Amino acid sequence: MRDDLRSLVLVGLASLPALGLLQAQETSSSRSGRQLFTDFQCWQCHGYEGQGGAAARIAPTAYPFEAFAQLVRHTNVMPPYSPNVLSDAQLRQIYDFVRAVPEPPAVEDIPELRDL
Repeated sequence: MRDDLRSLVLVGLASLPALGLLQAQETSSSRSGRQLFTDFQCWQCHGYEGQGGAAARIAPTAYPFEAFAQLVRHTNVMPPYSPNVLSDAQLRQIYDFVRAVPEPPAVEDIPELRDL
């Protein structure tokens, strides 16, 4: 039963970003990036806050912009977005958004999970 409860709580915590309970420290560029992240439907695979889901967690990213751009532009694990589809300025705004997403708390720092 403990494992079932722990799994249920962890699933609930994974939905916190989608509920807006973990908000990024957003700048105007990252707010625009959030909108582009939605418009280009990145959320469908990476989750509303880049927390992962059907695809890898991408936020917060530790990659420099150049590496992030290479992954987006030249990949075989997702549809690549060429500059004709997603401009460099738009890509930079999406990058600013995923950089602004805060790191989630460690499981051991969540009182409700300490004794599961």
